[in-house]
Amino acid sequence: MTGGADRRDRNDAAKLFVAVAIAVALLIALGGAALYFLAGMFERPSPFAGGLDLKQAAVIAFGVSLAVILVMTIASGGDAVPGELPFTILGFLVFFVVFWLMIAWIF
Repeated sequence: MTGGADRRDRNDAAKLFVAVAIAVALLIALGGAALYFLAGMFERPSPFAGGLDLKQAAVIAFGVSLAVILVMTIASGGDAVPGELPFTILGFLVFFVVFWLMIAWIF
């Protein structure tokens, strides 16, 4: 028979597996979206001739912000405390706005 610690370890492993599977699926989806938008950018004679508008910059900024927050969350060691969620969401929104406006301004 398995003990309580073994069941807890199995539950933790299952949760970790699901989290990693979701993260990998999101990264694959973001990579596909990036390839789609990059392929569309090079259909024009010069990709920087028209520049990026706010809508295109928002899509790129969302992907960059999500990737940065995922890397920072994974690098934090996995000690997720429920009280950290509002700070993570606030950090995502701050990154999103900064990246969005900087991408639209620079490109």
